Amino acid sequence: MSESTRVWVRTSALDKAVYGKIKSIAQRSIPGKAVDDSGDNDTVNWGWARGNLVKDDDKGGSANVRVFIQDEDSAHDRKTVDLPADSFTEGNIVVGNTYGDGEDSDDEDDYGRPGFTPGSQYPDDLITLTHLHEPAVVHCLRRRYQYDKIYTSTGPILLALNPFKHCTSIYSESMMKKYWDRGEKSMLHSASASSSEEKKSDEHMLEEAELPPHVYSIADNTFRLMISKLEESNSMVRSAGRGAATAMQGFDQSILVSGESGAGKTVTTKFIMQYLANLSQRSSDSKNKNVGGRGRGKPAERRGSVGGSGNKVNIEQQVLKSNPILESFGNARTIRNDNSSRFGKFIEIQFTNTGSLVGASIETYLLEKVRLITQTEGERNYHIFYELLQGMEEDQLDNYFISDYTAEDFNMTNKSGTYDRRDGVDDCETYQDLLEAMDTMGFAPEEQKDILAITCAVLHSSNLTFNSLSADESEIDRENPHLEPVLSLMGFTAENLNRALCYFSIVAGKEKHTRSLPKQKAEKGTEALIKATYGALFTYLVQRINASITLKDEKSQRGSRGSSGKTKAATIGVLDIFGFESFKVNSFEQLCINYCNEALQQQFNLFVLKKEQEEYEREGIQWSFISFPENQDVLDLIDKKGSGILNILDDQCRAPGTTDKTFANDIYQKCTGHTRFEANFRQVGARQFGVHHYAGTVEYDTEGFVEKNRDELPKEATELLLSSTNEFVKKLANIVSPPTAAPTGGGRGRKAASAGTRVTVGGQFSRQLQELRSKIDLTSPHYVRCLKPNDLLVPDHFDPVNIVDQLR
Repeated sequence: MSESTRVWVRTSALDKAVYGKIKSIAQRSIPGKAVDDSGDNDTVNWGWARGNLVKDDDKGGSANVRVFIQDEDSAHDRKTVDLPADSFTEGNIVVGNTYGDGEDSDDEDDYGRPGFTPGSQYPDDLITLTHLHEPAVVHCLRRRYQYDKIYTSTGPILLALNPFKHCTSIYSESMMKKYWDRGEKSMLHSASASSSEEKKSDEHMLEEAELPPHVYSIADNTFRLMISKLEESNSMVRSAGRGAATAMQGFDQSILVSGESGAGKTVTTKFIMQYLANLSQRSSDSKNKNVGGRGRGKPAERRGSVGGSGNKVNIEQQVLKSNPILESFGNARTIRNDNSSRFGKFIEIQFTNTGSLVGASIETYLLEKVRLITQTEGERNYHIFYELLQGMEEDQLDNYFISDYTAEDFNMTNKSGTYDRRDGVDDCETYQDLLEAMDTMGFAPEEQKDILAITCAVLHSSNLTFNSLSADESEIDRENPHLEPVLSLMGFTAENLNRALCYFSIVAGKEKHTRSLPKQKAEKGTEALIKATYGALFTYLVQRINASITLKDEKSQRGSRGSSGKTKAATIGVLDIFGFESFKVNSFEQLCINYCNEALQQQFNLFVLKKEQEEYEREGIQWSFISFPENQDVLDLIDKKGSGILNILDDQCRAPGTTDKTFANDIYQKCTGHTRFEANFRQVGARQFGVHHYAGTVEYDTEGFVEKNRDELPKEATELLLSSTNEFVKKLANIVSPPTAAPTGGGRGRKAASAGTRVTVGGQFSRQLQELRSKIDLTSPHYVRCLKPNDLLVPDHFDPVNIVDQLR
């Protein structure tokens, strides 16, 4: 027996050859579901096993392919297996790659070789692999991860594996400087090289300065492309007039950060923003130094403002400090992630034509308000509640009536029995970060107090109780110790609060009638008030941040000057949005999130795969049309006018007397037969349905769909907020129910939207998603795909089952 070519073999093919049947491939566990650990725990069946083709000199003319398996992860390790001759053509055997100087150098690193860097034999760009296929990609990523090489390119896309540990050396200022310097040299060489020999010389110099893949590299390339487009436009203006430049497009860039919860999207977005902000500051400092050195002119004007404590802060600082505020109020610990963003955001960073950062604007999507009412075991509510209780000074705790309480005492924070974070982050420290961020952003001390007061009032509201007076009548419990804090912090009277939560009014003709509510509905009304108040507070914070960092007059024509005298010439948009989700129980939120991922996946296909084919055509390379999974049918199933699931849900929400049951029956009637829709006998009995997404099938439970999509606050609760003696609460009331201009006279009033005109959560999200896609369509996109190496959230552990699931 002699060994020859290294190969990868499908585990299913090995199972069939050895056992006569295919054993189940290890499935990634779904959070909340019990894991079947009845199999062999010493092996990992992720779909492929490594081995070598064997030439058997004693057996001639065999139609089989003989393989010797050498893979400690495989149940077939050290076995010789005969496979059918068509295994190569059927894709059950693929040729492996040779790394470094020999076929085994990927297993035994030659540390003695001069200049050898551990892990360097695994390429920075997967495109350079001789044989590019699923097992080769996973193997290369796995080996690189072992050497803390968490970034890998695959053509223009950056793959980023979450290390689940602090890697300070690769995010230092000195590391930033390497990418700054390379980017500047690249631009200088491109501008100065005129002959082919000069270009070859430049390429050689750049090769010597080659750096490994990094999120800084993506950020730098995005910035340089924007600047080169602007310089090209300026040149056209000088030579052909402004009209020629107006026709030019491609100034604006976007960086789309994708990946599932816990893959590292939020921290990756922060690194991108940090790099761009520091690059802007470095550029401005360099210009000021040059101006000063020449002894003429004035230093470049730096846009900034006065912080809440009266200190002068620059715009770069303010843009970066938006993160701690949004994280405190919009992030939470989930089963898969200790700092999960429970909303999506698109940050447009605004630049002048010389690359100075002059502002930013933030658009947010679909805050998960149901988390305020309930959390799954092992999860927490939003960080801010735990930060307040852990980080406030004693006198502040007294002011907000929480000095005698901990997170275990509030219904909002004690239902899951989880109070800490697994990632080691201290709530006291993040609370101090929040206060510093609000100060830098220019939040006045009184404004900060108002924000914290409302947050504490929401906590107390979750503990309000009601007494049943009869089967259909209730009243608020006046003896509840949390009642007085709610009244004081929100500016309510006990009578108004009781009337808003325990009664409702109906109008019949010209007469208005008041009816009482049973205890259960009063409790539901309290939950609606909590969600509306906190949702309005989050919206206020986003608006307030934008007011501080957005360059004024941005809605006018590109190139117009804002109030600071600076001109916005282009933007870099950074998208950090929820990844594909599949849990034990999936509801309305997961459908919206996965719909968003379907839409962005389609956009990815159009941008990357079709662009690649266009490149082949331009270069005259022979190619056959590359097929890629088209998911328009899934998008139609979810949001097609008249027959899409979200449109059916909207119709149900507009009609009187509809329930989750009528909604379920409607989709069974209208969607059954669609190739991407699933509703078997069991699912129909449980009022569930399945959707075959690009990333896999997800089963949804219709319970709560109608209520969540309506997201209604009773009219009485809206009037309660407006009746508050607290001016800040009135601001929130105007967010919950914006005033409308009266048709006659100069006054302003409120008119409740009818069921037919009210915008639903699903409808608003669909509109926002369409607007987001339109924005991205007008940019040059750059992609970062974040990957989660394991579900245990621990460092130095690479689970190939996880990676295969995410790559597929």
